[in-house]
Amino acid sequence: MPLGPFLVEDGGRLTFRTKETQPSFSFQWRNRRFAVRLHDQRLHFAAPIGRIPSTSAGVGRRDGALAVLAALRRALPQGWTMQLLPDHRLQLETEQIMEWPATVAALLTPIIALVLRAAPVLDLIEENGLA
Repeated sequence: MPLGPFLVEDGGRLTFRTKETQPSFSFQWRNRRFAVRLHDQRLHFAAPIGRIPSTSAGVGRRDGALAVLAALRRALPQGWTMQLLPDHRLQLETEQIMEWPATVAALLTPIIALVLRAAPVLDLIEENGLA
């Protein structure tokens, strides 16, 4: 049975409709858009989680935000990165290997684990006024 870019097989396993299929979707959590892309048996996650103030907001505020960013980068779980984008947004990224075919539950489990592991990072971003 077709389900978006997937076919649902017996037992509820999802497979890609074609080999070229690169499904992606997004969801909102804590007022942030988390993007998920499936490619080459990997789940890639990306979410803009905050913003570094520009120098017009004051050098002290910007310097403080950059210090928080440096500390956050050191505290990220292994395999996670935080990028400073050209528009001053902070983007959190990670990826995980995903066995295919997979059930919907097997697809959702790493996504839920990701947001639970991201919660302390988002807390620090919010506590430091970078959200």
